[in-house]
Amino acid sequence: MKRYVLLLTLLSFCLAVFSQTTPRVLCNYGFTYEVSMQNNWGYHQPVILSVNPNSSAEASGIQTNDIIEQINGRPTKGENYETILSWLNNSNDKVQLTVSNLKEKNQIRTLDKHCRYSTSITESDLASIYSFYSLEDVQTRAFTCPFKTTVNSERDFIQFTTFGFETSDQSNFILEKNINSSIQKCLEKKGLKYSDRNPDLIIKTYYSHQPNPNFRNNSQSDKFPVESRYNISKNTMETLPIYYNPLIHANQARYFLKFGIRIIDGKNSNVTIWECEANELLQSDYSLADYTEFHIPLMFMQYPYPKSTEVARFYYSRSKFNYTGIHYNMDNLKEITEVVSSSPAAVAGIEPGDIVEKINDIKFISNTKTADNNYKQFVYKTLSYRNKSTQFTNAEGFTRCMYWDKMKYAQIYDEFRKPEFSTFFSYMFYFQPYINLSGTNIVTFSIMRGKQRLEIKIRPVIRTEEIFENR
Repeated sequence: MKRYVLLLTLLSFCLAVFSQTTPRVLCNYGFTYEVSMQNNWGYHQPVILSVNPNSSAEASGIQTNDIIEQINGRPTKGENYETILSWLNNSNDKVQLTVSNLKEKNQIRTLDKHCRYSTSITESDLASIYSFYSLEDVQTRAFTCPFKTTVNSERDFIQFTTFGFETSDQSNFILEKNINSSIQKCLEKKGLKYSDRNPDLIIKTYYSHQPNPNFRNNSQSDKFPVESRYNISKNTMETLPIYYNPLIHANQARYFLKFGIRIIDGKNSNVTIWECEANELLQSDYSLADYTEFHIPLMFMQYPYPKSTEVARFYYSRSKFNYTGIHYNMDNLKEITEVVSSSPAAVAGIEPGDIVEKINDIKFISNTKTADNNYKQFVYKTLSYRNKSTQFTNAEGFTRCMYWDKMKYAQIYDEFRKPEFSTFFSYMFYFQPYINLSGTNIVTFSIMRGKQRLEIKIRPVIRTEEIFENR
């Protein structure tokens, strides 16, 4: 229960941060960046760190690790972060970026500027804040891999366009064939081309998998925490028989696994361009074939622009919610501040300035503190309806995240309908059977427009926002 106190304290903080007094207009294009200090990639130029889902940046084709060469025709080389930010902010409704990556050089991307009031809160924000209504749909995860990455700072990686492989070890032909196939997919996805004739880069791999000669069996070893990591090919988090915890001694691992990828300059075999090596402690016999298939895509997220060289840190966020296009006032939740043009809410007839009285017949409250307290009570009092076998730790460090128990959906539905919990924002997950037993995903808003009371039905769009990035 103490962990939930921490969780709910931070949830209160989220709502408090959203609360504003003087509204301002905030604008963005849907990406983050930093000015690179790495000689091998975009030195002294802005490099894209992340791209927001359903954003203008994503729609335009902007990708992580893109180098921004120009902003509205102005070269970025040598400019600091603040200058780049001012150029972006001072653009009108659109900005034109010239970007380069491993696949394309000096490509034009035109992005629309998206603006909203600082006091507005979106349904994407609310889905995150009220994630415990439906952890099946909204969750964050974080994990670290022991990838030690070495980069040659004397080479500019953007000059390399082709790659090939070192001759395979015939004694491990099938394993190396599969490893090379995985590597080829990763590099081709990044824009490099495979060539068996004088390629710019030569790929070498090395590996070992052996029992731990000093293994000490422990009756508690099955209770040691193992790793959960994101499987890029399957688009899901998976639990793996890997220990990565400073409290677990090497002698408690049954096996040691080493796997490394070394990229050599094709014109000079004595020069290593990039290398990434993993050394893992295994709980059980996790094969090299399975390990490499899972981890090679993760390792290549360190190429060409590693965020960290001693380890690799990853962040995963998934959000699935009902999107209507309504923005709410953070200081008075009942007030609709904005309605996105052509959104389901706009089509249904919702207007800025409308005051929400009920959603799906659940009474709406305006005070953020009251809403927060009611949400806390909901989380506390519904713990018994969670499935303990689904427990996981989210990116914020909360260890008791759990899905709903499928055998208790009817009881959970009753909890959502209790007026003391004020679960009006549960409409964002109205497609789930533990919130809506009818199965019809139509949300009813009871509003006041001036002195007129209206009931408006909205057919929301189920929107999915997913982020997986190397931090």
